Amino acid sequence: MTRLTNEQIEFAKSMTIKQRGVLKALATYAAGWFMSASERADPELYELIRYKLVQCSHAVFGGGLPSWGVTEIGMRVAQRQAKGLY
Repeated sequence: MTRLTNEQIEFAKSMTIKQRGVLKALATYAAGWFMSASERADPELYELIRYKLVQCSHAVFGGGLPSWGVTEIGMRVAQRQAKGLY
């Protein structure tokens, strides 16, 4: 099991309401979601990818709509946020 870095912990503590809501939704419904154009263009949501709480991938090799889902680290952060730890 990978440990959270100090940067990830600090980010988890300072996440916006939107970031927390998206992470919670991805953790609750772990099937992965297609990313809308507005989500792809939102730097606030891309911070979740930058800190490796979620990952982005293409459903079809070489193209297709990008989708995103929660990582193991993101799942742990979401669980800790639900308990009020972050």
